[in-house]
Amino acid sequence: MTATRPRAPAAVASRWLSAPHPTVLLALVSVLYGVAQLVVVPPRMGIGWDEAIYASQYASHAPPAPFSAPRARGVPLLVAPVVAMTDSVFALRLYLTAVSSLSLFGAFLVWVRVRADRSVPLGALLFGGCWLSLFYGNEAMPNLYVALGGVAATGLVVLAVRSRPAAGLTVGRSAHAVIGPAEPVTRSWRVPAGLAGSLAAVSLMRPSDALFLSLPLACAALVVLGRRALVPLAAIAVGLAVGWGQWLVEAELSYGGIAARLREAGKANMTGLTVSLVEHARALDGPSLCRFGVKCGDVSPVALAWALVIPAMTLLGLWSARRAHRLRPVLLATITGVTIALPYLFYVGYAAPRFLMPAYALLSLPVAEAVTGLRPRGRWWVPVTVLLTVGVLAHLALQGTYAHRIAARTLRDRARMGLAVEELRRLGVRPPCVIYGQAGVQMGYLLGCDALAIAQRFPDRLPDGIRQAMQRGTRLVMVHTSAPLPPYARAWKQTDLPGPWKARFVP
Repeated sequence: MTATRPRAPAAVASRWLSAPHPTVLLALVSVLYGVAQLVVVPPRMGIGWDEAIYASQYASHAPPAPFSAPRARGVPLLVAPVVAMTDSVFALRLYLTAVSSLSLFGAFLVWVRVRADRSVPLGALLFGGCWLSLFYGNEAMPNLYVALGGVAATGLVVLAVRSRPAAGLTVGRSAHAVIGPAEPVTRSWRVPAGLAGSLAAVSLMRPSDALFLSLPLACAALVVLGRRALVPLAAIAVGLAVGWGQWLVEAELSYGGIAARLREAGKANMTGLTVSLVEHARALDGPSLCRFGVKCGDVSPVALAWALVIPAMTLLGLWSARRAHRLRPVLLATITGVTIALPYLFYVGYAAPRFLMPAYALLSLPVAEAVTGLRPRGRWWVPVTVLLTVGVLAHLALQGTYAHRIAARTLRDRARMGLAVEELRRLGVRPPCVIYGQAGVQMGYLLGCDALAIAQRFPDRLPDGIRQAMQRGTRLVMVHTSAPLPPYARAWKQTDLPGPWKARFVP
C-alpha cells in the first residue's frame, strides 16, 4: 500500500476557495447585496428630491415635476412600471432592490466569461459593499446603472476583441496570453447586441457619461481589430444614439433647441475647467452632495486613506495581471474607469460622491485582481493572505458603517417630511394644488400636487408658473424652512408643520 503524501496547506486552501464556480459565487454576492440594501437602507425610507422628479414623470397619481435641462429619461423609464400603478414608495424600494441586485449579477457575469475565477465575484463584492452602492441600490438615481452598464460594456468589448483577431494576425501562444482564446460563441450576435444594449442603458441614464465611457472602448476595438472593428464600433454607435438621440430630440421640442439645452445643462452643473479634488475628498464619507452651501465637513483621514488604497491596489492588480499574462482586460477596465471619472474631477464645479460610482465599479476589477492574484510562496503565504483578507473585511465594515450612518440620517429627515405631508393632507391639501418651496418636489409628489422646488432662496418675483396657477384658482401652498421669505409671501397665512417646515397658504 502506497502512503498518500499530505497536501500543503496553501494548496488545500486554494482548492477549497476555488471550488465553487464563479457564477455561483457571483449569484451569492448579488443576493447578499440585495439583503444588505434592505437592512442598511430600509424600504420605508421616504423619497428624495431627484427621485421625486424622476418618479413623477410617469406617475399615475402626481403631475410631472419640472425636468431640468441636464436630466435624462433613463430613470423615469426604469421606475415607470411601478409608479404608473402605485404611489407606494415602499413598493418602489423593493422593486429597485431587485433590479439593482440583478443588474449587479448581470454586469459582472460578463466578466466571468472574460475570467472564470474568483476575482470577478470579489470585484462585485468590493463594489457592492461600497456605501454608495448600498445607499443608492434602491434609490431612483442613475449612477449605479451607469456604473454597472460600464462594467458590462467593457467586458463585452473584451469578448468582441477576443472573438475577432485583426486581419493577418496569427493568434499564437503569446497572443492567447494577452488577449485570451477566441470563443466561438462570441462570434454570434449576442456580444454586439449586449454591447449596444449596455451603452443604450447608460446613455439613457446619463448621456455624457456614456460618451466618456465609449471613448476608451472604441479606441481599444480600433487598436486591436483595425479595419475589422466595424461590428463593435457600430454597436457602440447604436448604444450612444439611443440616449443621445432622445436627449437631443427632446432639446429641440422642449428646451428651445440643442444649444440652449446644452447651455442650461452646463449652467446647472457648474461646468468649466476646474479642480474639485478637495470637494470630492471631503465627500468621501458623505454627505451625498457638496454644493448649494451644504456643509461637507473636513476631509476624513480614514476615508482619505481608503481612497488612496484604491489606486495603489489598482497598480498592484495591473502588475499581477501582467505577470499572469492577462493584462489587457484589466488594463481596459482601469483606463475606462479613470476616463469616466476625469470630467467630474476637472470639469464639474461641485462634488457628489455618486458621480464616481462608475470609476469605483470598473476599478474594483483590478483591485480584485490584486487580492486574488498575489500568491506568494513559502512562509509569506499566510501573512499576505491574512493581510488581504483583513483589508477586504475592513473595506466592507468601513463602507457599511458609512452607509448605515448616512441612511439613518436620511431616514430621519424623510420621516419628518412624511409627517409634514400628513399634516398638509389633514389640513385639506388635495389636487388640484401646487406645492412651492423647499422640499416642494417631494411633498408635491406624495400629495399628488404640481410642484416647484427651490434650492436655496425664493426668487424676488413670483414665478410665472405659480402666478398662472393662482389665476386658475388652484390652491397654492408654500413650504419653507430657513429660506428668507420674499415680500409677496409675508402676508400669507402661516402654519407650523412637523419638523423644520412651515407652510404658508395663499389667500
